[in-house]
Amino acid sequence: MVHIHGGGFVGTAAQCDWINSHVAARVPAVVVSVEHRLVSPTVPLSAAVDDGWEVLRRTAEWGIDPERVAVFGESAGALVAATAAIRARDSGLRLRAQVLVNPCVDLTDAAFDHPSMKEHADSPMLTVPQIAFFRRMAVSDQRNISPLYADDLARLAPALVVVPTDDPVADQGRTYAERLREAGTAATVTEHPGAPHAFLSLPHLVPQARAARTEIIDFLRRHLE
Repeated sequence: MVHIHGGGFVGTAAQCDWINSHVAARVPAVVVSVEHRLVSPTVPLSAAVDDGWEVLRRTAEWGIDPERVAVFGESAGALVAATAAIRARDSGLRLRAQVLVNPCVDLTDAAFDHPSMKEHADSPMLTVPQIAFFRRMAVSDQRNISPLYADDLARLAPALVVVPTDDPVADQGRTYAERLREAGTAATVTEHPGAPHAFLSLPHLVPQARAARTEIIDFLRRHLE
């Protein structure tokens, strides 16, 4: 299982140690945590996307069964994971599953039109001004790097989309799951009422994190065993 951390493309893999350690202990799979290049004025978001794909592509070189691989991304990392799943299909790599937690998959101007962006614009973990800042710094071609607007979402690995309801990007996850289903890709959505963005990294502060962990582990076990 290849995991890509969140953090607005400037976070760190260490923030996801809690979920990754639990997955490693409970799912019969190697867990690879990707520390991709971070966005800066000279490093575009596409570098992080390329790093995530490069790790996924090279798993077979490390003795990992290429027919038994999943991707897992949180927030900005879910954009990387979703893009990697599309590239995997186009390259003939058959993924078993993809897990997308509070995914940010729309970096276009239209992202600000989602109702959740207005309803939770000042949420405690992520605000709309922060999203706008990350977008300006990270992206030059918003549409081409937004999985929500990919031309073809058919024949992708089954997806689990985990949505905390009190999150500006909650509707991005819901809408992406809907687009996957419309394309014939299996997509399961689980919602966690009252949970904020990035709640999976806050198990001692947000009790919903533990329920989400159980969902994720059960999903991965079903698809990787």
